[in-house]
Formats: sequence, structure tokens, C-alpha cells
Amino acid sequence: MKINVLSLPALLLIFVVWITPGLFGRDPWKADEPYSFGIAYHMVQTGDWVVPTLTGEPFLEKPPLFYLTAAGFGLLFSPPLDQFDAMRLATAFYMFLAFLFFALTARELYGREYGAIAVLLLLGCVHLQVTAHKLVTDVALFAGFAIAFYGFALCGRRRTAGGFWIGTGTGVGFLAKGLIAPGMLGIVAVALPALFSQWRRKNYGVSLAVALAAALPWLVIWPAALYGRSPAFFREWFWHQNFCRFLGFNGGSVGFNGGSPDPHSWYILNLPLLAWPVILPAFWSLWHFRRSWREQPLFQVPLVASIVILAVLSAAATNRSLYALPMLLPISLLAVPGIDSLPAGAKVIGNRASILLFGVLALLLWFGWFAMMTDSPAFLAQKLHEFQPDYVPSVNGVLLAAAVLYSLAWLFVVVKVTRSPVYALVNWALGVVLVWGLVMTLWLPVLNAGSSYQAAFTSLKKSMPAEYSCIERRGLGESERAMLEYYAGLRTRRIGAFGPGNCDLLLEQRAGKAPEDSPGPAWKKIWEFKHPSIHPKDIFTLFKKASGT
Repeated sequence: MKINVLSLPALLLIFVVWITPGLFGRDPWKADEPYSFGIAYHMVQTGDWVVPTLTGEPFLEKPPLFYLTAAGFGLLFSPPLDQFDAMRLATAFYMFLAFLFFALTARELYGREYGAIAVLLLLGCVHLQVTAHKLVTDVALFAGFAIAFYGFALCGRRRTAGGFWIGTGTGVGFLAKGLIAPGMLGIVAVALPALFSQWRRKNYGVSLAVALAAALPWLVIWPAALYGRSPAFFREWFWHQNFCRFLGFNGGSVGFNGGSPDPHSWYILNLPLLAWPVILPAFWSLWHFRRSWREQPLFQVPLVASIVILAVLSAAATNRSLYALPMLLPISLLAVPGIDSLPAGAKVIGNRASILLFGVLALLLWFGWFAMMTDSPAFLAQKLHEFQPDYVPSVNGVLLAAAVLYSLAWLFVVVKVTRSPVYALVNWALGVVLVWGLVMTLWLPVLNAGSSYQAAFTSLKKSMPAEYSCIERRGLGESERAMLEYYAGLRTRRIGAFGPGNCDLLLEQRAGKAPEDSPGPAWKKIWEFKHPSIHPKDIFTLFKKASGT
């Protein structure tokens, strides 16, 4: 029986085997996962969804949609799953929504047969891999953009439905990460009729009116509830966490690290890496259809959206590759129609390169794992142990069986099913699934050993004095605070502006290369933990104030 790798069941299977590795069997990893877990964990414990709270302190960087969703999955599926794993089902949920609406958008713009191509293109984006499996709000923002783009694609044919999905996607993006989604999508909505006459029609105006009505509940209910709880909280979120963060001001200071804003050219200069490999067929599409996209609305939505997102990100004061995630959607949409028109030679080269590249990477992952497990060859095993000195080699039978299954399945498909150059895109996507699957099975325990805070904070819990008033913190990050509460049941207070206050314990976190800075002669070090494989080699120190001081 011939296997249709572009059929709906096959695409669903590819999505499942891609999204599953990395969701389960590990602790939250820095930088964003631990504090996201901490906020969702607070919602599970208290039921308070209005004020996102981290270890007892308001954390108003982002609205609560993703945290609330994660808390819901945590309540539903823990037990039997651990809290971390149950909450990461929210990530899978939003990624499924993103891929679903992205495929619908491609079908609406280019035709029914292009939905599968769109899914494989997006799945093969290198930049997507880590974020798509993490407990972070950006996956909900990603889904919101995908929903809104479907609305833009649909409003030419079904103005009411198109407007509804534009508004809904905008609302999801807003409740995921604040004003950035309404801002970007609002600029796209205005730029389309400003640049192209095809959008200067009454039907499009009706769609935008419907979009506004659909977005209003998302835009109003939570901010009103937050304002009702505390006008000061509302001002902190609305002004400081949206406008000041975007412009690089925090309490009147430029930059969040006390320095100058990041270079505005960063996203443009790094665009090939951030959008690899879809940037290549995207540019090919623009060239190949250069006489069509100026007149065809089907090319205009992704083109305008790509430019707007890139421009807004470049205008921001802070650069992070994570923030570029929504840009993958319109760039991948631009790449969709160009896949079929690629020269035959390019498809042959792409197909062979994909099989060779991912085959070699898989062999290296297997060889490195074997060296670490057997200490042979000795030089490689030593280097790997230096890379992750926390890890004690042991074989996990379940993960090993999964890795073998991924490898054999990939070999079978590329040998028996997708050898033809027409499957170059499929082989790239399957190669990404293979390598990601091996990293998150063979190497998951290794990576988790160096990224987990469990050893540090369970050790701290055992070393805590029997009696103390409170714990102040110095240099302790948001992620560390969340894990400290989960593993040790401990909360800390901010250190006073003029040094340690009335607490008799002080917990300090510093980089490994930073010298120890004693809080004063009245303080005695009673515990220290060095985590050698967390960059930048964090050191945790607990000081106790001498009695009577």
C-alpha cells in the first residue's frame, strides 16, 4: 500500500511525534519556563487569575491567558502527570492551534493542496524548535497571530467570518503578551488598504468592524478586572510593562540593564538565521511571482505582515530571538507558493542535502551518547562529561527505545517512501523531527541535569536553620524564585535599598566568575551550592545574621 505522507492522518502523526519530545520528563528550564510555571502554579493554588503572581509578589509583565491555560491543564492532568508535564500540555494546545490556522490560511490564500506544504514548512523552521516545546507565553502569542492571519486571508471571501477571526486572534495575542499583538496587527490592517487598492473596499471595512467587536471582550475584561483590583497594578502593567519596556525605559532609566538600548539593526542582520530555512523559498516566491504579488491580495497579507513585524521588532529597545517567533508565520506563508516552482535541480540538491545532513547529525548524536555511556572513546567521553559535569551516566530504557524507534522510522521513510526529489520539503521536516526526537530522548537526562534547580534547592531546604524570621534575596532571578518555592517551599523578600533589612537570612545568587560580596561582618555563610553546568555557572549562598545584631 502506498503511503501518502501529505495526507491529514500522516500530518497529524508527524505533528504528534514532533511536539511530544521535550514536553515531558524534565524540569522547567531557564530562562522563561520556571517563572511561567511559578505563576501558573500560584493560580492552581489560589484560583486568582486577575493578578499574575510569582512567589507572593505581583508579576505584571504579561496578561494571564497562557498562565491560566497552563493552570487548567495542571488541574486536569496532574495527577497522573507531574505538574510540569501537565502544564506543558498548554504549549502543545497552542502550537496545535497555530499549525491548524496556519494550514487553513495557506489553503485559503493558495488552494487546498497547499495546507500540507505550509505545515511542513513551518515545522521545519529551526528557530521554532525550542520555543515550541517550552512553557512560555510566546506560544500563545504565536497562535494568536496565526488565527488573525487566517482572518485576513478569509475576509475577502467571507467578510464577517474573516473579521471574527482577525479580532479573536488579536484578542488571544493581547491576553498572551500585551499590546504588542494589537499594535502589530493594527498596523497590518491599516497598511493593507494604504498600500494596495484591492483592500479599499466596503467589505474590508465591514470585516474590520467585526474584528473590533470580536476583539473587545478580550481587550476589556481582564484589564477592567485588574483595574478593579488595583489601579496601581493596572498602571504598572499598562504603562511600564508595555510602553516603557518597548521604548527601553524602566522607572526613568534607559535600558533594563542600566545601559543603552540594543541595536535596532539586530533583527534585520539576523533574519537569515531567525527564519532559516524558509527565508530561501520566501525570497524565491517574491522573485518568481514578482509580476503578480502587487496585484494579488494572496501575496499581500504575508508580505505586509512580514515587513510590519520586522519593523516593529527593530524599533524596540530590547532584542531577543524569542520575540521574532511571530515573524515565522508570514515569511513561511510567502514561501508556500514558491515550493512547487523551485527548479528541479534545487529540489534534487535540497532532498539529498536534507537526508545527508540529518543522517549525519543523528549519527553524531548516537555516537556521542554511546561515548558518554561507555567512556569510549575516552577523549570524547571526557569532553562530554566536562560539558555536563552534573550528569551521572545511566541508561533510561524508555527514552532509549523511543530514540531507536525514531531512528528506524526515519530510515524506513527516507529509503522506502521519500527518495524522490519531489519530497525535499518532507525530508527536511522529517529530519528536523528525527534530530529533535533524538536530542529530547537520548540527551534529555543529560540536558536536564545541568538545567534543573532541584538539586540546589532541595539541598538548601535541608540546610535551613530550625528558626528564622524571613529570607531576603540578592541577585536571585525570577526563575530561581519560582523553583525555590516549588522545591523548598521557601519565599524570599526583596533586599532593602540600603542593604539587608530586618531578616536574619540572606540568599544570594551570583555568577561563578563574580567575587563573593559579603553582606557585612554580622553575616555568616552557612550554605553554598555551585551548579557547574548552568551558564553562567551560578553560585547560591545562604548567609545568617549573628544573633543580637
